[in-house]
Amino acid sequence: MSKKEIRHDDDFFDQMEEPCCDSVKLIEENGYVVCLNCGCVYFPVFDTSPRRAFTQEELRKRKKNEPKYSIIGPRTVIKGQKDARGMLLSPKSKSQFNRLAKIHRSLTTSFERNLWIALPNLQRLQKVLGIPDPVAEDALRIYTYTVKEKLTMGRSIDTLLTASIFAALRVHGIPRTIDEIVKIAQLPKKKVVKSYRLVFMEVLPKLDLKVQHFDPERYVDKFIEELNLSMNVRNLAIEIIESAKNHGFTIAGKDPKGISAAAIYIAAKKLGEQRTQREISELSNITEVTLRMRCKDLIKYTSLTADSK
Repeated sequence: MSKKEIRHDDDFFDQMEEPCCDSVKLIEENGYVVCLNCGCVYFPVFDTSPRRAFTQEELRKRKKNEPKYSIIGPRTVIKGQKDARGMLLSPKSKSQFNRLAKIHRSLTTSFERNLWIALPNLQRLQKVLGIPDPVAEDALRIYTYTVKEKLTMGRSIDTLLTASIFAALRVHGIPRTIDEIVKIAQLPKKKVVKSYRLVFMEVLPKLDLKVQHFDPERYVDKFIEELNLSMNVRNLAIEIIESAKNHGFTIAGKDPKGISAAAIYIAAKKLGEQRTQREISELSNITEVTLRMRCKDLIKYTSLTADSK
């Protein structure tokens, strides 16, 4: 039931032919204008939308404090020492809002409190990592399902959230390594990998999400851009990888980042855009020994191709 008191300067008083009683007090209730003192019903109200304010006085009269709502529900939140009008809050008002905020926190469930902590962290990681919005939405969906299934027992919020982000990136086919995500999130890699395995085994099948497996070619574009190399190096690196696979080189059981980094190293050296082994190995998160081994493998199979011709 909505009640709204009508002032004397309102148009409703102009429509009255004669007052119903000595002290008329009109209110708007359930779509009708009635007198609060005698209960006389005058006429229905067809349009209850607020009228546009034209003067500064009308704007000043219509200013009011609005409640602040978060993603997971209404909360009593007061930031700073001022209200929405810019007026300083009295000690009594601050104490009242602090008390209301404490009551709201006590009424929330563990699920809401968990998301209350995880959502700001997700937004921060999305901004730092440059993650698209669809990927962030899937990461939140994965993490929300993990919390609902109570898989967070014994695991930290940040670890599971980082694992959910990595899983969403793999689902969308975005080649981001676990090392760079862990470095930005400042978490132990071992714990994040363990949480990712849990998400991969328990959550992704329930949500009907499938992880894409990356070939070495998927990492070539990423490394080329970060190394600031030309498209000629990129095309030659792709040709080297495809030629080696066509002539017996198996990538099963080998890190695709290492194969991609070796192909880029060989192509850049051949085209005169050399990069050091340390620079490429640090970028691709592999060791220099692995880089040299993959270079030998690619050179071996590409040289067989040249001999056969």
